[in-house]
Amino acid sequence: MEPVRLQRYLARCGLGSRRACERMITEGRVSVNGTVVWEQGARVGEFDVVMVDGRAVAPEKLRYFIINKPPGTISVDQDLRGRRYIVDLIPGGREMGLFPVGRLDLDTSGLMILTNDGDLGNRIAHPRYGISKEYVALVKGRWSIGSLKEASRDGVKLDDGSLVRDIVFLQAEPRGDRTVVTLRIHEGRKHVVKRIFLSLGSRVIELHRSAIGELGPGGLREGEWREVRKKDILERMKT
Repeated sequence: MEPVRLQRYLARCGLGSRRACERMITEGRVSVNGTVVWEQGARVGEFDVVMVDGRAVAPEKLRYFIINKPPGTISVDQDLRGRRYIVDLIPGGREMGLFPVGRLDLDTSGLMILTNDGDLGNRIAHPRYGISKEYVALVKGRWSIGSLKEASRDGVKLDDGSLVRDIVFLQAEPRGDRTVVTLRIHEGRKHVVKRIFLSLGSRVIELHRSAIGELGPGGLREGEWREVRKKDILERMKT
């Protein structure tokens, strides 16, 4: 194995995303050959002994899963209320070191990728790669494609003053005093779809993520999952 950056090595060990592994280093939890390492850019090789919290770690077999997240399932591994964690829907998920790539709100359903490959997780989740996400939202009010495009032509300003650009509205299907809207965005900010519609004077009632890039759930029902190949994911990560 060629020497790699320590945070990348830790991610390959199934310890979480690269960002989570960087926090471990910053917190002084990682040692190499018996010495605590604080530098993010430190490199380790095949014969180095890497320990986290006093336990030796080594790269895991890389695994990749897609899952159709049901509402009521959390996508963060810290919850004091005992709610279901998305990784626990896959038998042995914690033992494999799986983590979700990105997050979905508690009440949001839809496609998620679970893996122990920190490099892939970073590539999909980091804004600089511009991977689009597609959502289907049930919102209050009657909207048409034309009115949505006009309202977002110059971007949509959120509650904090930031601007969301390049929103692509694909479909608007009125249902009484509500509308089912399909849209694509490149943003990954917290509650971003809900905040977009609030800024437009509407409110999201239900939200489902239907695709990441060109990757869809492929017929998976809520709570179902399937193991896939890394190649299958990367081929569909178009912007």
